[in-house]
Parts: sequence; structure tokens; C-alpha cells
Amino acid sequence: MPATKPNMAADPVVVPGGDAAAADRTAGGADDGSEAAEPASDGDQPTGPTVSGTDDTAAGFAELASLAELARTTLVGEGISTGHLDLVAVDLDDMARLNAEHMGHDGPTDVLSFPLDAGLVTGQDPDDGAAAAGDDPGPPLHLGDVVLCPDVARAQAPDHCGTEEAELALLVIHGVLHVLGHDHAEHDERQRMLARERHHLARLGHRHPEETDSPW
Repeated sequence: MPATKPNMAADPVVVPGGDAAAADRTAGGADDGSEAAEPASDGDQPTGPTVSGTDDTAAGFAELASLAELARTTLVGEGISTGHLDLVAVDLDDMARLNAEHMGHDGPTDVLSFPLDAGLVTGQDPDDGAAAAGDDPGPPLHLGDVVLCPDVARAQAPDHCGTEEAELALLVIHGVLHVLGHDHAEHDERQRMLARERHHLARLGHRHPEETDSPW
């Protein structure tokens, strides 16, 4: 998928990295039998990935800051200890345009993910351009972008996750996992991704729609 972003007119809300190890302990282990790698903490210095939230909706999106923090803790819970991610909220028209340009589908969708450098920190992309030990690491890697359409989330929430809060949480988690290389095209991939979604939703007190009568 091409890694391009919509125009960002609003000032972003930046969620800095915290104590990555502490956040990962809060998130807990995986419920699929695996343990997410725990990033090392650099003494008392703040560590971990950062997330910028940009509100490009006309009416404003009050939940953006809390969802940017959710994106950050999801990254940490997946063992990501560095890098930066952009979370962008857009209206229906912008999401429809992005969906047509990048997915070839008509109409708006709920969430789109644009992976960029995430493979360099997940080990899925052994790029020979990665910094060697002792090199100046430069700016944080841009892990990718997650573009969310709150209007679509609100419309589908009653028949999906049940509440707007749970729906938005699932979409952010789903988008972050896609940035990190998860997919659901094949059965085994789908089951791994669902397990991680359930794990991250459970720590927020939400049930996954796969555990209810709602379709996914």
C-alpha cells in the first residue's frame, strides 16, 4: 500500500514515550500463548515509541488524545521500543478519497494503515540501511500512519463492538497491528491478529466482537 498521508491542517497532539517496560507490564502477556518482547528501559530516561494525533475533522474529535495514548501502549505491548507513529482522524470525504486511491474501493471505510519503517523494528524487514552499532541513530523511525474515520466508527459501533468507545479502541488497535505487519488474509494470520486484538481490548475492559454475536 502506498505510504502517503492526507493533508494535516491541525496541530498534532504528541504522546511522548514513557517507561516502555512499565507500560508493557501493565499490558500483560499475550493470550495466544506467546509473550510480547519487553523493551529495555534506559535507566530513568523516558523510552519507547511516540505517537502524534492529528485531528483533520471539521467538527473536532475529542477522543484523539486518549486514542493516541492507546496506540502508543499497543506499540509497547507488541514489543516496540522505538519509532514514531501518526494517528490521523478524518471526515467521510477524506476517508473515501484515501480508500479509493490506496485500496480501490468506493466510499469511506473505518480505518486505513500505511506501514513505513515498522519492519526495521519488528525484524520483518532486514534492511541493510539500518544503523549499525555505534552509528548515530538519527531521528526516530517513522513506523507508519493510522488513519481513522470517527463517523464510520460511530455508525457501525452498535452492530459491531456495541459502544463507540470499544469500537474506536478496536479500530486503533487493528490499525496499529497492520502497521506492524499483522494481516488477516489467511486463516493463521487472522487468528494471530485476533488474539492480539483480544489481548489489547481485554486490558481496557472491552470484549472483541468475535466473542459476541456481532459480525466482524
